[in-house]
Amino acid sequence: MKAPSFPRYDTLMARALMRLLRGRQFTHREFQEETASYRLSGFIESLRNRHHWPIETREEIAPTNDPVGRMATYGRYLIEPEILKWLREQLGERIDRFIEVVQRYEQGGGNRPTDTK
Repeated sequence: MKAPSFPRYDTLMARALMRLLRGRQFTHREFQEETASYRLSGFIESLRNRHHWPIETREEIAPTNDPVGRMATYGRYLIEPEILKWLREQLGERIDRFIEVVQRYEQGGGNRPTDTK
């Protein structure tokens, strides 16, 4: 496995990765409710292929509000707990700094924080 790299802290991609590194599992709809972004699958693809993060997708099926009773299949994104534990052993402080910086950005922290690379 190639060593993962971190995206810029002030991006929606970073906000998705921060949630995954905190152990969260989420769907497009959940991410959209928190960030108003419609692009989660594109960010996940870049995190996997360009930044080399081992993100899994678990398919889920649920009924829609469609009057014909249609079922929708969608993905729940996560980093498996044992993989996340291994990543923390390898990148511990870098992960902690990244999470802190992105959280500060989400809260409107302003100035460019300490480098996370």
